[in-house]
Amino acid sequence: MNQSRQPSTLASLLPAARGHVSLFTALALALLAGSLPCFAGMNDTLQAIQQSEFSFARSSSELPFFPIGWTQDRFYPVASFKEDGGNLPSATMVENTLSVGAVLPAYVAKRDMALLGGDVAWDDLTVKTGPYADQSILRVTPVAAWLHQFGENETVGAFAAPILSKNLSDNQAWGISGYAGIIALHYFNPEYQLLYGGVYQNSFGQSMGYPYVGLLWLLSPRCQLSIVFPWPTFSYAPADRWLLQLGLAPGGSAWDNWENNLQTTESIGSWNLTAGAAYRFYGKLWLFAGAGVAGLRGIDIETGTDRTTFNSQPSAVFTLAVQFRP
Repeated sequence: MNQSRQPSTLASLLPAARGHVSLFTALALALLAGSLPCFAGMNDTLQAIQQSEFSFARSSSELPFFPIGWTQDRFYPVASFKEDGGNLPSATMVENTLSVGAVLPAYVAKRDMALLGGDVAWDDLTVKTGPYADQSILRVTPVAAWLHQFGENETVGAFAAPILSKNLSDNQAWGISGYAGIIALHYFNPEYQLLYGGVYQNSFGQSMGYPYVGLLWLLSPRCQLSIVFPWPTFSYAPADRWLLQLGLAPGGSAWDNWENNLQTTESIGSWNLTAGAAYRFYGKLWLFAGAGVAGLRGIDIETGTDRTTFNSQPSAVFTLAVQFRP
């Protein structure tokens, strides 16, 4: 198997998996260079996947493999936030999120596979104007999943991804949220695969469940449309070393603050429409750069039954990443 080709995207079964550009680039290269021995047996693992009975191993796609290791910086320039229907002062803020992580096959058999990994992210919120304090959020997300092949055309995966977050600015305690669920992939043919299942979400004690559905459509060996919530993506590989993508994905962080035994849950979120290009610059390392628009961006502050929301107009978002694609 050519190192720039993929049998399919294992991460499609995980609903998932972030500006100081010069500093980030140096840090990203150092982190991935130090991690390369961990990927030394990846060719053997991919060969085992190809020799397995998993339905996604039959794909004829020539697109690069989904990144299984990454460092990423996502930068939002100055944006204004105003309270929704209130009298609190407005604010302007810069957000920068740096993350490093990996999700790797830890065990591969004919009809079973275990995936282990996670992501560590640091979200820095710097207030430029307004009577509000800066925030520095550390987020740790371990990921574990198990896949099983039922028959010829049905792959089922169960996953758990707890999220531990901590406000470093005020030395707050860790808060816990996260996801778990069961996702299945139905293989119709090399062009179409259906994703379906259910997901459980816990957000600092508040729980909810929802259905999960998506479609992987291989328009040509070098072109794919992934209609998968919450990150629909169009991918095109014009050449072996290049990948062009247009996609929508959520961004942001959530954390708990405690004061006088009173819990306040704060979050910042957005939906980012990003166009970008990736280039394989060395071996299995790819450099990705993207730019786009962050829409539906806002800050929520919840204390008991009280909720305060600050909204922002659409603003720019920039992404730079170094990715390991076997």
